Amino acid sequence: MVRLRDRLQKNISTFFDEQGFVYTHTPILTGNDAEGAGEAFRIAEIASAHPHSASPSPHTATSSPAHEKEFFSRPAHLTVSHQLHLEALATSLARVYTLSPCFRAERSLTGRHLAEFWMLEAEWAFTTGGVGATCDLVEACLRSVVGAGSTDIDVLWKGKDKDDDEKRRALDDAISSAGAPWARMTYTDAVRALEDHARMVPDAFQYAPAWGRALQSEHERWLAETLVRGPVFVTDYPAAQKPFYMRRNGDGDGERETVACFDLIVPHVGELVGGSVREDRAGVLEEQMRKDFGPDLGSGEYQWYLDLRRFGGAPHMGFGMGFERLVGWVGGIENVRESIPFPRWAGRMLL
Repeated sequence: MVRLRDRLQKNISTFFDEQGFVYTHTPILTGNDAEGAGEAFRIAEIASAHPHSASPSPHTATSSPAHEKEFFSRPAHLTVSHQLHLEALATSLARVYTLSPCFRAERSLTGRHLAEFWMLEAEWAFTTGGVGATCDLVEACLRSVVGAGSTDIDVLWKGKDKDDDEKRRALDDAISSAGAPWARMTYTDAVRALEDHARMVPDAFQYAPAWGRALQSEHERWLAETLVRGPVFVTDYPAAQKPFYMRRNGDGDGERETVACFDLIVPHVGELVGGSVREDRAGVLEEQMRKDFGPDLGSGEYQWYLDLRRFGGAPHMGFGMGFERLVGWVGGIENVRESIPFPRWAGRMLL
């Protein structure tokens, strides 16, 4: 598994270098929550029980005046995504990417989530083509990165149950250079297909599909494994489901409006990649940010992001992919905790 991570990282570097992207170093400590979901770890200075103590004391009070000040003079968090900083760099360098740690303070105990994980994120500016162009790059990236192969893939799949043969064939078919382009459908079409299936098979889903509701894991599995039988890009989700930075399509009012985004769903894994065209219209972005963060734009924490549009921004787009999910898809590893050497999740950090 570790060797596979190494090989995939090298293949990723080769692909993006060939596409003219610049690898960049983005900060781990940040003052914003890019996703706006409130799942960021807060950074706090640890007060020592003794001035010469070598380790933190759990019994030390932190209410003294000396510790009331923020270390950075403002609240700081572990980053949940490097996207916003990549957008700033893309304005200068046009094409940038990073493969860096991210952190989510989620209590979820599913096999798809970690508190600390690695994320491949890319942003590119001065481009057109809409969400379709983003899907094109993601598909080309995965076909290249996974298709380059690794002997460790065969090692990880060797000895698995015969039931896993279908999963391996699905992977090989998906990345084959001779294979058909990956399917694409809008969220609206996906929900319509799910609703039709639910009417024919009343007990098909635990959660009833409906427009405006989030797609559940069971819905994603059915779309990729039964309806499409391969990877599928689901595009144009309702704006109410998505973060402030996604470009509005202007195709409806209120709850029926959608945004130019996508999720790539792959068989036996679920969501692997998410991306969007970024909102580059300063007025539209500011309106949405004030809805999400209040009139003060989160006490000014996002003012710099809005200024990128006000002072020389350009149309741009990007995506993010969980590296552990990629490792799991390629290596036939069902639980992301087995796709990283030292997994961390809620209530568990052994080393």
